[in-house]
Amino acid sequence: MRSITSVLQTASQWIFPAQESRIPVTRYNVLQLAVPPLTLYLLLCYLVRRPNTQAIRLALTPIIIPWLWWLTFGLEWFPPRTMAWNVPFTTTGVLFVTRAGEYCLSPTGRLKLNERLPGEDHGHLNPTRPIYLKIYHGFIDAHELILSHRGMGWDFGAGEGLRLPPLQARRPTHDRTAWLKETILKDVIGNYLIVDAINTWWRTVPQITDPSRTPNAYRDLSLGMQLLVPASVMMVVRSYMSMWYSFAGVLDVAFLEREPAEWPVLYGEPWKSESLHKLWAMEWHQLSRRLFLSTLGYPLRAVAGTPGMMLGAFAASGLYHNLMLIGDGQPGYDLPTNSFFLLQAVGLVIERLFRQITGRKVGGWIGNLWVAAFIVTTIQPMAKAWLERGYLETSPIPADWSLVERVVNLVRNT
Repeated sequence: MRSITSVLQTASQWIFPAQESRIPVTRYNVLQLAVPPLTLYLLLCYLVRRPNTQAIRLALTPIIIPWLWWLTFGLEWFPPRTMAWNVPFTTTGVLFVTRAGEYCLSPTGRLKLNERLPGEDHGHLNPTRPIYLKIYHGFIDAHELILSHRGMGWDFGAGEGLRLPPLQARRPTHDRTAWLKETILKDVIGNYLIVDAINTWWRTVPQITDPSRTPNAYRDLSLGMQLLVPASVMMVVRSYMSMWYSFAGVLDVAFLEREPAEWPVLYGEPWKSESLHKLWAMEWHQLSRRLFLSTLGYPLRAVAGTPGMMLGAFAASGLYHNLMLIGDGQPGYDLPTNSFFLLQAVGLVIERLFRQITGRKVGGWIGNLWVAAFIVTTIQPMAKAWLERGYLETSPIPADWSLVERVVNLVRNT
């Protein structure tokens, strides 16, 4: 028994190295640590878009998956408790690991819609094309695949209930210049200012950002603040992710001549959601949708139908967010985080039962109230844990970079 326990402990330490065992990333070693595994991942994305490459991809499996996992959890990219930077690195790394496993094992490769063979779109497999053009277009395909988390235009995005929020219909995707202007102003600059404003407000609340706060800091907040703080966290998540996503889209459309329609909005307008189903299936981001469905959603659907799929998908989401916290220095499993996501599945089952009993869907202003009440109630344990463990101490936008704080200080001094 002791030997089994020792083996499990050793395996756990290898899978999730302690913070002090991680290799700090510096400007001197970042290239030698990060470039080789990321180059291999790019090669894998190239191969999965080429026919008759399964044997090579299978041979890469025992190399690339542990290497990408080590890149994610074996290195210290930023100090602990800097969620704004650690979380994007960790979540991207986990996505790369899972997608690498999928690409290595896929017998047919990764297909675009209406393709029979990977890479035949736009005549990339035309034998009369020069070899350098084939390689060039192959790596363009790989670049596109890396950026296509939601699967727009790909076989893994079709048939899985993937829907864009209504906000996308109001975007000028037919006009490249108009789309670039609107995206820069609204989605990059606008979201930056939203995050900046909320962060500036957080710095005025000692229970949020003061490292010397009491262990019961969350309970010291008024009821109104206990409702407002989680709402502000969700708004920061939405705006911060949208800002970086839109920035990448601007670069891609402006310099690599991608079509604006290939960069649909990441988030809709969650505050307008009339049901939990609409919130999580349309208005919230869908970057990890396939990951959650394929890992636990679909397997549990085979056991317990649609309710099982809901429970599995949100259980996978809870585990994914726990990995995110481990990447930020959390030493173990965070139950409040997982409980929040599991309760979302319960809420969706309640909506499903309501429709079966009454024949009507949850909607209208009553639906808005239902969503708001359910979210702010179920998020309380997670918000309490995050605040008291210091996850909100480090702002995504430091005070030295804050435009809003400068304006506030200027007004105060006049």
